Amino acid sequence: MKNNIEQYVQAYQDLQHHMKWKVTDKRILMTIASIYVLNQKPLQVERLLDLSDTIKQKASLFSSLRSNTRFTTAAMLDVKFENPEANIQKLMDIYDLFREVKFGSGTFTYIAASILLASDAEEPMETVNKAKVIYDGMKKEHAFLTSSNDYPLATLLAIEDQPDIIYHIERFYEELAKNGFRKGNDLQFLSHILALGTDVETNVLINRAMYIKDSFQHTPFKVKSLYYPIIGMLALLPQNEYSIDQIVSMYEELIQQKEFKWQKDMNVMIAASIFVNEKIGNSQLAEASLSTILEAILQAQQAVMIATIAAATASSSNNGN
Repeated sequence: MKNNIEQYVQAYQDLQHHMKWKVTDKRILMTIASIYVLNQKPLQVERLLDLSDTIKQKASLFSSLRSNTRFTTAAMLDVKFENPEANIQKLMDIYDLFREVKFGSGTFTYIAASILLASDAEEPMETVNKAKVIYDGMKKEHAFLTSSNDYPLATLLAIEDQPDIIYHIERFYEELAKNGFRKGNDLQFLSHILALGTDVETNVLINRAMYIKDSFQHTPFKVKSLYYPIIGMLALLPQNEYSIDQIVSMYEELIQQKEFKWQKDMNVMIAASIFVNEKIGNSQLAEASLSTILEAILQAQQAVMIATIAAATASSSNNGN
């Protein structure tokens, strides 16, 4: 595990050296570094910058791809495709399909399009339509909680194509709310993730989530609703694979780095993501459909990190203006 932490720190330092004047929010560079490490792809910063410039040139005048989103989008294309430049237009075409069914414009829709592009679906429009049905179902159940930041997960659920998915999401949501989880968008996201775990009984997943939440109470980072998606990701692992001690160890290693010292929430997310990613590499898990689901959830977790940071950056920029 130490090797992955070292790779992550090195990737971040390389990005900071080349991009500190282009990106003011450290969390964006942290997210990009994690994308490369979690996908086990070497980072070539010049290649990343060239790709992000090409994305900016191809984007329309008011597209969010002309902002910092182009860097994370470039990273996602770079790690998923041998020829990322050839997939820029495909990404924009899939984005247009989402817009056709009335998904809103902006970062979250581009992330949803990235997830669908990486899935290599034979009929993208069919998946887009399913995603819209799932999103509308979410909206019907939780009108005030559901927003554009649910687009990526709705897309993941559409790709997995689980039957009665809204029913399962709601069952997780209500049961966890009865057992100490705070209602809200983070709990809804946790419920979406658990609904992907079709090979495990609902009650087992609920108990695992409660166990992991309790284990967080005895760590330096405690429990925040922001960490609920991480709890969901960890709950999909078999219980004998879960180790809070290893996650804490990685977290503590990260906060010892002066660059990351004040980025507590990001450090928790990165440590948990690296832990899950290494468990996916375990031969026993790799043979199961679980590995595919966990890889998808890691992508969704990165998507949420990217979009949250993008929203915060846009807000501070608007306030500054």
